[in-house]
Amino acid sequence: MTNRFRRYIWPVYRSGVFVCALLMAAAGGQAASSHVLENDRVRIAWNDNGAVTELVDKVSAPAHNLIARPLPGFWKLVFHRGVSYENVVEPQFQQYRFEKAGDRLKITVDKLRFGEETLDITLAFEVRLNGDETRWTAQVVNRAPVTIVDFFYPQIGGVDSLGDPALRDDLIWPRSGGVRYRNLKASLRLNIEEPVSASQNPRIEDTYPADASMDWFEFTNGKRGIYFGSYDSPRFQTGVLQVMRLYQFGGVFQFSFGKMLFLRQGQTWTSGDYAVSPHGGDWHTGADKYRQWAATWYRLQPRPEWVDKMKGMFLVIMRQQYGDVMWTYRDLPFLYEEARKAGLDTLGLFGWTAFGHDNQYPNYIPDPAMGGEEALREGLAAVAKAGGRTILYINGHMMDANSQFAREHASDIAAKTIWGNPYYEQYNKSAESSFLRSFSHKLFVPVCPGEPKWQDEMVAIGKRLLGYGSTGVIYDQVGGLFPYPCIQNGRNAPETEVFSAGRRQFLTGIRANLKPEYPNFGLMIEHFTDVYSQFADVLHGCGPGFRSDDQGFPQMTRYTFPGVVRTARNPEPRSDRKQANFAMAYGFRFELEVRYRSDMEMIRRQEHTGLRDYNRKISDLRERYRDLLWTGTFLDDRGIENHNLSITATNFERNERRAVVIWNNTKETQAIRIDCPGKRFVEAAGVDGPFAKRPESLQPQEIAVLIFE
Repeated sequence: MTNRFRRYIWPVYRSGVFVCALLMAAAGGQAASSHVLENDRVRIAWNDNGAVTELVDKVSAPAHNLIARPLPGFWKLVFHRGVSYENVVEPQFQQYRFEKAGDRLKITVDKLRFGEETLDITLAFEVRLNGDETRWTAQVVNRAPVTIVDFFYPQIGGVDSLGDPALRDDLIWPRSGGVRYRNLKASLRLNIEEPVSASQNPRIEDTYPADASMDWFEFTNGKRGIYFGSYDSPRFQTGVLQVMRLYQFGGVFQFSFGKMLFLRQGQTWTSGDYAVSPHGGDWHTGADKYRQWAATWYRLQPRPEWVDKMKGMFLVIMRQQYGDVMWTYRDLPFLYEEARKAGLDTLGLFGWTAFGHDNQYPNYIPDPAMGGEEALREGLAAVAKAGGRTILYINGHMMDANSQFAREHASDIAAKTIWGNPYYEQYNKSAESSFLRSFSHKLFVPVCPGEPKWQDEMVAIGKRLLGYGSTGVIYDQVGGLFPYPCIQNGRNAPETEVFSAGRRQFLTGIRANLKPEYPNFGLMIEHFTDVYSQFADVLHGCGPGFRSDDQGFPQMTRYTFPGVVRTARNPEPRSDRKQANFAMAYGFRFELEVRYRSDMEMIRRQEHTGLRDYNRKISDLRERYRDLLWTGTFLDDRGIENHNLSITATNFERNERRAVVIWNNTKETQAIRIDCPGKRFVEAAGVDGPFAKRPESLQPQEIAVLIFE
């Protein structure tokens, strides 16, 4: 292909091929011939050019084809060759073979067309029906001298709405604890009157495992929806969840999963199942589907009894990254007493080392300026004697680039990019200094987590900390953060499987090496990600869904994985009523944080004690019904009837009893009418004690618990 042809003629020719295909489809020509899979619940169809032309929920919306505008193909592939890293193979220029056998359809592309080339790469797809689900698998066979990096599949494009203009189409999305994009079209705004490059199509995209905490999402209007799930056990391969709104096709949506393959010549990749399911019911239907699949591999580890009873954590940064000593080890009894007054029972000690928080990792030694090792032991023992728990901090994810450990080992164990250098992260903890805030970011190097040198170091440090008398250890950041593809890792496993496999190996290794000697110690990790959460005793909540805000949707992860103990992070030493009520309603342990000198001064001066006292009252309310609110199963609003949706109502179940938490998160007094079909009302209580009778209204930011059995 000449440069002139490639630059001017080929793009026109390509677009013309696709336009002709669309015209033929509209006219009922050859391209419109349909390949159909259907049962009594779902119908899906393709044309000969590989475009999905129909997706129908035959039960709840039989007259509504969810594919408003068929888009090219249902997959996309990007390969690397030489110095060119982004070579996109597009589906509309391929030759497809369709073979139907019962409720299965096989679709094959024997060789890929890429411009004027033919690449010796075979794509073999299979779609089958499973109730209201379409299940998709793929096999990629690479015989070409290229490396296949990205493979997007399935891509379900051309969806405009769920078909009911009276209802709002939302996206339920698994970023961290969960978020909800209300009115997805408004969230992904576009102006199709202005010509915009397709590369600027607005999108929502997160990597999995983490920042996406689960590998599923839901497009829903509350009455029906489409569930999208990726079932990638046991690999949990690095990939993305993606939603795009396409300017060039009038603003329709495309929903897809992508996996990062790094598939070299001579290699074959076979996917796990993907599920695409148009269904009736709300988003819980999708959550139930994912939870049913997760039950095939998810094994929550037994945890100490004290973790089940844990009221909450008072997180204290003792020494700052920039050197400020805010607390000494002699202050630990005082800090525990402050935690107890707020209804908490656990101290989380960050920055407890000689170098301060986020500094010189993994060098964790007691600080002489805070009193030294003996004072640390005495302070931890004093908290234990008073009935409290303590958790000491380790970062299990990264090392300080300036540390001696990094200088000695980074070349061997750092997670590396395609350019051969380590990935880097930067953090600073300044609050007041503009210089520090802008120009002092410390450089950290993430570790490829399965590396034996790193695991041995983390186990040794954990044993030392528990030997000081700590009740638990937090290995920070290992419950989430980016699943870095570890390039040039020297292993046989694919780069995008090394990280998730290594992190599971890391967590199982911590448990295997520490639990025999310290069976009652609590293993805390930061972030919620489904595949990692099963190995922790308690999670340090972080990110969307762990604080009360308009976009957070904590019920997504709380309902799908209800057995995980997790904190709701409040980055100040006092929690307002709204955040405390939020934690109560969704079953989070409370967490307050003393991070900066202004926070320390607030505690020293005993300021805003009314907020502290409210937190204790709400903690006492939870304690009153601890069997249900601590160890009961979180059901969200399932199984109850809430006749005033301005009231937040969630419920917890254990042994046929229900605790319904009702919370008025509005600015007006709200009437209450809550029913629990099949059960009778027993009693109710609020933060000031039991009610004489069943409450009929709640004041703004009032919360209460109703008991049914």
